[in-house]
Formats: sequence, structure tokens, C-alpha cells
Amino acid sequence: MPRPVPGPGALAAYIQTGARDARIAYRELDERERLAYGDTVRRVYATAVAHHFGGPAEGDALEEFIERVEARHPHYRGGVKRVLRATAEKGKGMEPRQVLTAQHLVIREIAKLHPGFRSRAERIVEAASRTLVGAGPGSPADDPEFTGTDVDRIGSVTVALDGTLQDLALHRGAERLGGKLIAACLIRAWVEAEKQRWDYADLLGKHDAFPRIGSGKGGGDTARWEAYSETGLSRATVDRYGRMRDLVFMRTALFGEDGRHGLAADVGEAVTAAQHRLYSSW
Repeated sequence: MPRPVPGPGALAAYIQTGARDARIAYRELDERERLAYGDTVRRVYATAVAHHFGGPAEGDALEEFIERVEARHPHYRGGVKRVLRATAEKGKGMEPRQVLTAQHLVIREIAKLHPGFRSRAERIVEAASRTLVGAGPGSPADDPEFTGTDVDRIGSVTVALDGTLQDLALHRGAERLGGKLIAACLIRAWVEAEKQRWDYADLLGKHDAFPRIGSGKGGGDTARWEAYSETGLSRATVDRYGRMRDLVFMRTALFGEDGRHGLAADVGEAVTAAQHRLYSSW
């Protein structure tokens, strides 16, 4: 039997057959396609839970269902329990791959209990994925970007609709500041860019697995991914949504021959590496 093509088709095949190859096919997708796939799974998961419980998943019905899934998948019972009890609505405290695995298992179990849901798998997945950004990088016209700047106009950050870093710049005056102030300015710039991104993504229904920044929905989640630039000067840390949460300079001498432009490139390299580490953990 040929391996399923990664993406929505593989998800529909998994719902219908429970084949492991279909469940893990998404791991072959590139980073940006994987983000879109994660949004699709989240929507199908919400649809499946609503279909099974007919309302909020709670009480004895929830506990009985948890026991059913745990009995069938004992190795994954911790993740399944946390996701179903909504204590990990956005994966708090869990690796992205753990969340996706738990959601897949719940979807499949519900499909086995409801033949109608299983038979409509292709339509359900299509409805859940049709509003997402198409697979692949896309053209600039199809993939808007969002730029934020700190109040002192020291730094600016540009992110794509999926939250990936597109550009990072330092402006005149940055050379007079120390590392901590530069880092703070860039993080504030990121927050401004993220606010724009989220509002637009929410309007279009694209990449909506991100909670709105400042909403408190990610509160208490300490999952972080960090990476260094090739020079070792910059260490950037991102959260599970790829948003820069910390930036540390490992030396006091920040500016070389290329001045602020060189430093900005170094920071951007560290952020991109940290995002790559995050997306590779799916």
C-alpha cells in the first residue's frame, strides 16, 4: 500500500483507517506547510469533540471517553488526558508533537464510534483546511507581511501570516544603546507586528492556532526553544507559537564592521534558527 501524501489527504485517510503512516505523514511537510496542517488538525479535533459530546466535553461522559482512549493507547494516555480535559488548550506544557498526536488519537477514536463522521472524513477535513494558506511559501502578493516598530523606533520586525520572521532591522540610534535595551526594543517591535498579524489572521480564519498576544491564554506556558546565531553573539528564544520571547547578547562588543546592519542580521539568524528548532519538534 503506497504511503499517503502528507497533508489534509493523509489526515482524512487516518480518520478512515487509523493507519500510523497516515497519522505521521505530516512530518514530511516543510515548516510552513506543517503550521497550516496543525491548524487543520485543531479544527477537525474541535469538530470531532463537538460531534461526540454534543456540547462541552465534561462530566462523566468525558471521563468515560478518556478511559476508552487511554485503554486503547496506554503509551499516550498522559497527553490524551491533558488535551481532552482542556488543561492544554494550546498545548501548555506539552511538545507540539505530543499535542498533535493526542488530537489525532482522539479524532480517530470518535470516528470509530460514529460511522457517519468517519464516512464524511474527506469533507470534514476539506472544510477545516479550505481557509488556510495554501501549501508552500506562496508569492508576496498572496502572503501578507506585518511590520512592527518599538515606540523609540530603534528596531523593526516583519513577520509573515504564519508568524515566521521575514525581516529584522535596527535603525539609527541603536549604536548608542546597550544590549539589554536593544533586545527590549526588538521584542516590543515583535509584539506590535504580532498584534497586526493576529488581527488579520483572525479575520481570514488563517493560522488561528495562535492565541491573541496579551490575551492570557498562553499564561503559565514555559515551553521555549532557543538557538544561537552562527557567530555565537546572539541567543534568541521563541515560544510554541514562534514568537520571540527573549534575546540575549553573549558579548558586550555588539557592533562590528557592518554596524547595526550586521547586528540585525546576526539577531535575525538566531531567531530563524530558534523557529526552525520549534517547527522541527512537530
